[in-house]
Amino acid sequence: MPSPIEIRHHIAAIEQTKKITGAMEMVSSTRMTRVMSHIVQNRHYFDSVQQTMKEILETSGNISHPYLRDIPENGHCTYIVISGDKGLCGAHNHNVLQFAHSIITSKEKFSIITIGNTAEDFFKSIGIIPDITLLSIAQDPALSRARSLVRDIMNIFDSGETDEVCVIYTSFYGDTKNKPVMRRLLPILLSDYIQISGTEKLSEIIYHPSPQEVFDLLVPQYILGILFGVMVQAYASVNYARTNAMHNSTTNAQEMLKALRTEYNMARQSAITNEISEITGAAEILRKEGDG
Repeated sequence: MPSPIEIRHHIAAIEQTKKITGAMEMVSSTRMTRVMSHIVQNRHYFDSVQQTMKEILETSGNISHPYLRDIPENGHCTYIVISGDKGLCGAHNHNVLQFAHSIITSKEKFSIITIGNTAEDFFKSIGIIPDITLLSIAQDPALSRARSLVRDIMNIFDSGETDEVCVIYTSFYGDTKNKPVMRRLLPILLSDYIQISGTEKLSEIIYHPSPQEVFDLLVPQYILGILFGVMVQAYASVNYARTNAMHNSTTNAQEMLKALRTEYNMARQSAITNEISEITGAAEILRKEGDG
């Protein structure tokens, strides 16, 4: 059995760790709560853009756009992989990166854009060098950064370097919450609008200067809405995972402290018992020597 001093040092170390994990749990929980408003607001905005685009497509039969096209077979695909910048979030990064790896390696022609340090490190470790690496965005999913990335994506797509752009991230919405998913950014398919509800048949609505020009203006906003939405969902997901991981660590630390304090009390009682036995034995020896 360890000595009481050794157990005391172990208790002090675990108490320090418990303070750290408790603080990290509070920070991650606060970050997740703060970004939740962005998820809700972006969802409302994105739904409005989608509904307007569907209304234009349904009421104006002559709408055309370079992004409204089919995906060529065996074409080139650009994957945007979003992970966390740091660990201490359980299996979050592992799950999304393994999911991305299984999808990407099934494609013959591809390029990779990574958002998050762990994504960059993962692909480099398996011999796949990302074409573009974006740092710090995972911890700060600002709309301005999403807008800058959208411009780069559209330039790549417009130049013909890629035929398809998909983003892989961890969802924080609906039935896929906290699961890695993939979503297509480009091209835009007419089938994307089949499930959209809530549009009203407004025959008197007037699009100025024309339905075509309004649709052209909405397309970049549609892509921006998707990308910013997945960025804040990925940010919320990693902080949710880190909150759970730190909560579990704090709980485990509490259980370890309880067991160590019991062991410490037992060690102290054993030490006291040994001391009493030694004192009693010595007194008995002295008594016998006195009698002799």
